[in-house]
Amino acid sequence: MKLIKTVYRRNLPHIQPIGSTFFITFNLHDAIPVQIIAALQQEKLVKIASLRENRPLNFYEEIVKEHKRHFSKFDAVLDNAIHGGNYLRNREIAQIVMDKITFYDRKYYDLLAVCIMSNHVHLLIDLYVQIEDLSASIDITSNNYKPLSELLKLIKGGSAYEANKILKRKGRFWQVESYDHYVRNEKERDNIIRYIANNPVKANLVNFWQDFSFTYVKDIYRINLP
Repeated sequence: MKLIKTVYRRNLPHIQPIGSTFFITFNLHDAIPVQIIAALQQEKLVKIASLRENRPLNFYEEIVKEHKRHFSKFDAVLDNAIHGGNYLRNREIAQIVMDKITFYDRKYYDLLAVCIMSNHVHLLIDLYVQIEDLSASIDITSNNYKPLSELLKLIKGGSAYEANKILKRKGRFWQVESYDHYVRNEKERDNIIRYIANNPVKANLVNFWQDFSFTYVKDIYRINLP
């Protein structure tokens, strides 16, 4: 038995409070060339280093803004979809990913919204479902809680295996690193839902979010969408 950590590291820190709501973006392994990833990462590191050196009064707010700016540039490259195989344009492959995501709904998380684009996935999930029935005196451990890092392994690992079989290919399907952000309040949650739902509209794939086959928004949040 082991206690669950709330911070994970690979190339980037991932702050993952237990039972929180998370916005996640993960993409195909070849969706962004490594040199573009490196350039975007270096640009962000330089900006953050400058903030640390000058230490403005709103330092933490500026750090969050810089992470969001970095993500916006990263996501814009993904939306252009000019690199890699774009395997998720194949409806059969996209359905595999959607099925894998919905399979764990209400078991390990509450699925709030998801959009599967040609080379990446936007996902909003609430992990509180795993702890809502636990007593406050019970330790959260690997025996009674699956953290976000483990859930992404389940989603990405299972879907990669099935997709590669259909595509008759071998090797890495998803990029190992993913973007995740824990949602701090309802306003941020609603903004993210709008962002996810409108991603295909922004990419000029459809005129209305409802027309995109691989977008899902939980019913109670649809009233806030245009």
